[in-house]
Amino acid sequence: MTGVRSLRLVVLVLLLAAVGLVGFWAGRVALEPPANPLAVDAGPVTYVVDAGEVGRSLSFSAVAEWGLVRVGRNGAVGVVTSVEVDAGEVVEPGDVLYSVGLRPVVAAVGSVPMFRDLARGDTGDDVAQLQGLLAELGFYAGELTGTLNAATESAVRAWQDSLGVDDTGVVAAGDVVFVPELPAPVVFSEELRVGARLVGGEELVLRVPGEPVFRVPLSIDQRDLVPLSAPVRVRYPEGVWEGRIEQAVELPERGQLDLILAGADGAAVCGDECARWVSVTRPTDFGVEIVVIPRVEGPVVPVAAIISDPGNRTFVLTDAGEEIDVEVVASAGGIAVVDGVEVGTVIQIPFDDEEAG
Repeated sequence: MTGVRSLRLVVLVLLLAAVGLVGFWAGRVALEPPANPLAVDAGPVTYVVDAGEVGRSLSFSAVAEWGLVRVGRNGAVGVVTSVEVDAGEVVEPGDVLYSVGLRPVVAAVGSVPMFRDLARGDTGDDVAQLQGLLAELGFYAGELTGTLNAATESAVRAWQDSLGVDDTGVVAAGDVVFVPELPAPVVFSEELRVGARLVGGEELVLRVPGEPVFRVPLSIDQRDLVPLSAPVRVRYPEGVWEGRIEQAVELPERGQLDLILAGADGAAVCGDECARWVSVTRPTDFGVEIVVIPRVEGPVVPVAAIISDPGNRTFVLTDAGEEIDVEVVASAGGIAVVDGVEVGTVIQIPFDDEEAG
């Protein structure tokens, strides 16, 4: 009986020992870190040098306006019965601008506005301006004396006959609009339209300057995005005008920065096509590309493949480990055009082992 008990005790001890060994092995396995399923013995990442281009442009909108200048004041009173000049049309001395109560209003050169009726015996700079108009039209051959004498009155009558009005020899204040310079392209203010009633004194005539102003409005925060030396491409329906940034004007009260554009040669952005594409009566919008990085063509490599040593030498590594010196011509968007390496060369893209793992 004692022998049986002893045998049972030995078996129990052996079982407990076996269970302990199994538990110890299972604990070891559970505590070991799992293997990385992505860990592979990869070779170097390579890239075949290809031909391509690098460049970067920013897109904005430009506003073109003519910057009209008020140059002529109306002296007629009554209802506008006709408008004789189209917007932007070039006006010569003696041209009829519009009519009020069927009476024509004529353009003439002068810095003094027509502020009174002019009759025989009147003197002044306005009379000299009237004599200049009559001489320009071939009705007066005398000197510009500034005195409305008999010869001037006779010229006035002949001029009035040519206009189809009564030849009174007296020029009414509303018959002429003096402007500083003619010939010149002009437009009229919105007040001048058939059926409108004029009371006199309205600044109706506006001169169109030689070229419109193209401006690109930016926020002040965008100032550092655009180098002032950057070339500009202005798109219009039939192509592109090449230009440049001529001036930057800050408008702090608006939180705005206006880039004023000029043509690449310093002339108007739109060259001799301005009258066709830029409205003389309202602002005109155009798409604009500002070239931050000019387009450059050549062998293209990833920027990550370019290695710099402490001496600022730049090179790439071939797939065989050979170093090839390169010069970066331009870069943008993670790629670079370089000199020094041939298209078709297989190069390595170095990477950090820790980051790769």
